[in-house]
Amino acid sequence: MKTSTLFLAAAVSALSSHALAGRVQDAQQTMVLDLNACPRPVYPAAALAQGIGGTTTVEVQIGDKGLVGEARVFKSSGRAELDEAALAGIRRCVFHAVLATGQAPTGWLKTQYVWVPGESKKVETPNAALFASTKALADAGDAAAQNRLGTWYEHGTHVKMDLAQAAAWYRLAAQGGNAYAQNNLGVLYNRGAGVPLDKKQAVYWYAKAAEQGHHWAQANLAWAYQFGTAGELDIDKALYWLTKAAEGGLAPAQTRLGVLTMQRAASDADRAAAAAWLARAAAQNDPAGLYYLGRSFELGMGNAQDDAQAAALYRKALGHSEGRAEIALGMLLESGRAGLADQGEASRLYQKAMQWRYPPAYYHYGLVLEARGDTDLAAEVFRRGAELGNCEAVVKYVQLRQVSGTTPAPGTADAAWAQRAQWCGARPALPPGL
Repeated sequence: MKTSTLFLAAAVSALSSHALAGRVQDAQQTMVLDLNACPRPVYPAAALAQGIGGTTTVEVQIGDKGLVGEARVFKSSGRAELDEAALAGIRRCVFHAVLATGQAPTGWLKTQYVWVPGESKKVETPNAALFASTKALADAGDAAAQNRLGTWYEHGTHVKMDLAQAAAWYRLAAQGGNAYAQNNLGVLYNRGAGVPLDKKQAVYWYAKAAEQGHHWAQANLAWAYQFGTAGELDIDKALYWLTKAAEGGLAPAQTRLGVLTMQRAASDADRAAAAAWLARAAAQNDPAGLYYLGRSFELGMGNAQDDAQAAALYRKALGHSEGRAEIALGMLLESGRAGLADQGEASRLYQKAMQWRYPPAYYHYGLVLEARGDTDLAAEVFRRGAELGNCEAVVKYVQLRQVSGTTPAPGTADAAWAQRAQWCGARPALPPGL
């Protein structure tokens, strides 16, 4: 859940030095599939705090069972801690897809880790004088200064990060009636950060701030009622507070309200009203709002059906929707519904979505590989999607693994997958929706 204290720490991505183009031909090209499934390396804290990024190029030799035999830095990022983190990350990878090509991966294979510090570049230089003056105000009972100290302790601004201290200052400010501090304290209780995990306390403080018109607190309170996180499930209360936040101009709340009301819509008028909330969020370039408004055009729900308009909205959300916009746009391009069919761009979009671990991406890219004749590699990609819970990928993986006329032996992995595929195939089809 987003809050008013949201802090984007960093982003790190692993990219192959070659893009997959046409039919996969060698291990170097295939390496990107395994990298998409590997855990991301941990961004070194010292480099992150200083806003330092760079690119580390590493080489690996892959041994039996797809395990890394040797790893070394081919080109340094210029920071030893980044290079060491890249090596530690690559050594945890298992290269099943490389082995699935049926070619022995001999020699050294290269890849890059691109370290992007993002918002960490904006970390302020410690200002002792400012901290001292703010603390003096806070000690004198100034609630705004107390909340400001809480945020500094929470994010390590001007002072060493200390969540317990952050919670203590938030509490003083919250008890003094500061709505920002009330919401911030609720967030810490919801996370169990600096204070014991306590969803009811979180809701208590969200409600205090929401009553004062704090829009993120209203959205957070709506979430608690919508999903019953504090023990009370009440959709009417959720809609009430979500509407308050949306009317206040909070784009993520507008998106959530649009989706929730679309799901509950009983008439075309209801669906049009829901789409109008999505349009308000999209006008603020909210990525989820852009994606869901695109869906409303694609499905003709609340808006006239318009694939071209849907594709334009999906494009605006690319890279910011955790893979959903990439898949939606890729499917439109692959089918030619948004103009001339473009299999190449669709394939690239599916690969991008795989970097987000978005389960449907593996299914769609597996279909691309299967159509190209790379059935072994397609099976490996389907397996990755199956492991992430995508039922379509489960079914395709089992179909490619099946041996004509034979039944998997009970207790084997193949038997377990076959049982899962049977369960997936028996599921009732879901009606079209956002």
